[in-house]
Amino acid sequence: IYANNALVGYIDNSGLHMSVDVLTNGAVRAGNAKKLSLTSNNNSTMTATFNLWGDANRPTVIELDDDQGWHLYSQRNPDGSIVFTVNGDITANTLRAGGAIYANNGDVSGTVWGGGNAAWLSGYLYSNMVKAIRLGPVALSGGLWRDFQLGGGQVVTGFHTDGSWEMEGDDDKVYYRPIQYLIGDTWVTAPSV
Repeated sequence: IYANNALVGYIDNSGLHMSVDVLTNGAVRAGNAKKLSLTSNNNSTMTATFNLWGDANRPTVIELDDDQGWHLYSQRNPDGSIVFTVNGDITANTLRAGGAIYANNGDVSGTVWGGGNAAWLSGYLYSNMVKAIRLGPVALSGGLWRDFQLGGGQVVTGFHTDGSWEMEGDDDKVYYRPIQYLIGDTWVTAPSV
């Protein structure tokens, strides 16, 4: 095949061989019954390139880029492993990575949470993690005598004295409240350790 008196390609039993770029206003299609097509709607603001390249450190790289840089690539490493890298965000309803499933509402499921069929992470966190902490209802002690101790999970929030601060007699008292934390829908009073 010649153009302007120069050889630009040839056809043999293997197919069409071109030594220059092939430009088309239509689509490039490969396959018989099911076809792979490469098309352009001609309304993009930039040119895109789908490129196959490689070197000793990255034997096979299939890369998509545009006039501003690369979007993504799939790479075969020298050890045979494959890496897929995106230069930006990935948006998905559900993302699966190995045995882990990441849902678009923030839930995570996987073997680390008890198996592939385990409840979603939000259910686990709701049932097992502290969601809030508060001080429970106020209480007033009886009369004090020097070494008064509160029960487990209680904190002193105030004093009532007769003015001498000797902490003895029926007039000296403390206000106290339990420390409570919320797990699921249940407020639990902190115990002593």
